[in-house]
Amino acid sequence: MTRRNRIALIATAALMSVCIARAQAQAPEQWPTRTIHFVNPSAAGGGADILIRWLAARVQPLAGVPVVVENKTGANANLATEVVVGSKPDGYTVLFNSSSAVIANPFVMKDLNYDPDKDLAPVASVFNMGLAFAVPPQTPANNLQEFVEYLRKKKTPILYGVPVVSVLGASALFQEMSKTTGTQVNYKTMADALKDISGGDIDFGFIDATLGVANAKSGRIKVFGVSPPSRLPSAPNVPTLAEAGLPGYSYVNFWAAWMPAGSPPQAIAKLQQWLNEVCNTQEAKDFFLAQSVEVAPSSAAKLRDMMKEHHQLWVGLAKAANITPH
Repeated sequence: MTRRNRIALIATAALMSVCIARAQAQAPEQWPTRTIHFVNPSAAGGGADILIRWLAARVQPLAGVPVVVENKTGANANLATEVVVGSKPDGYTVLFNSSSAVIANPFVMKDLNYDPDKDLAPVASVFNMGLAFAVPPQTPANNLQEFVEYLRKKKTPILYGVPVVSVLGASALFQEMSKTTGTQVNYKTMADALKDISGGDIDFGFIDATLGVANAKSGRIKVFGVSPPSRLPSAPNVPTLAEAGLPGYSYVNFWAAWMPAGSPPQAIAKLQQWLNEVCNTQEAKDFFLAQSVEVAPSSAAKLRDMMKEHHQLWVGLAKAANITPH
């Protein structure tokens, strides 16, 4: 081999090494290789928390890595969103939150540290959660129509509980349609609001249907209706609010998964696939039904469309109820 050929061979080898190194650097990292964190705004043991932990336990064997659930409560379910938005977009931190919390918070909170359209990458919707209209057990009314009349004649201020922004929207719609006006009392969790409804400290409140149906059965509260447009299969004797006396009333909160914007597309696609696989099983349908929840998986593209629709709903609610950021 001549000296010139040796030099050419060395140069070729060096160039190939550089190309291989660049290709390795640009190749997508295999996902997942470590613990995935599901972050949610519900208190541990709350209605949504139970569902998200059930999902995590069934995604884990598909992922082949631990899937842990972290509860970040407070700030109208905004804290959980901020934690995820502020995390590294590597696919290992996933937000599970309600449509109202993610999409409606810009309508009610000033100086948010994120824009849901720009800072969150949709993964998939997972379930629809209706709300139960709850009142204290000692309330002198036996149905919604009697309760509305009771509120209209009440001499003292009407108080209603708001632990999360979805309840704010449902409450605003109720007051608009029932022609009543109350004073909002804020709570950190659904459980806190439920405690004061049961004790008669406030006049009414919307709570997760899961909690509402269970506590109505035990006599801890009265439930005069549910917010979705159709009755819950798990509680067929409980009317919708539209049936109970507010024709046209409908408020449904969908829960979904998001990652920080810029997360790896392969991570989004895989988690979407796993969530859909889990949610489409008969086991999932039966479990969610028992919790008074409708399982409703979707694609990332469909979730983005749903976000746009819910945004338009809140444009109307904010205008009708004069809701402004504060």
